[in-house]
Amino acid sequence: MATVRLSLPAQSDEAFIARDLTQKAGHRVAANYVAQFQRLYERFGAFPESGAPRPKLGTHVRIGVVSPFTVAYRYDAETETVLILRVIHGRRRLTRAMLLAGVET
Repeated sequence: MATVRLSLPAQSDEAFIARDLTQKAGHRVAANYVAQFQRLYERFGAFPESGAPRPKLGTHVRIGVVSPFTVAYRYDAETETVLILRVIHGRRRLTRAMLLAGVET
């Protein structure tokens, strides 16, 4: 099983999403999304190569979806580590620069 870590931008993304959903849709909806993100991260830990590959976004970058959000991550097979890079709304155009801004490697 791979270790799953969240980058600082991904932590900020998730916190913003939870606050925004709490304000707009209520605590129950926000908590449901946070739980769905957690289940997706657990799946990445168990099956790190299960996400759809996105080589244009970077080496070993893959994505998963908690609709309408896209979760971008990178899997390092050598260290058996999944690094969640960003959690963004699916309407936003995902770019390589967006993924790497502020992400420790």
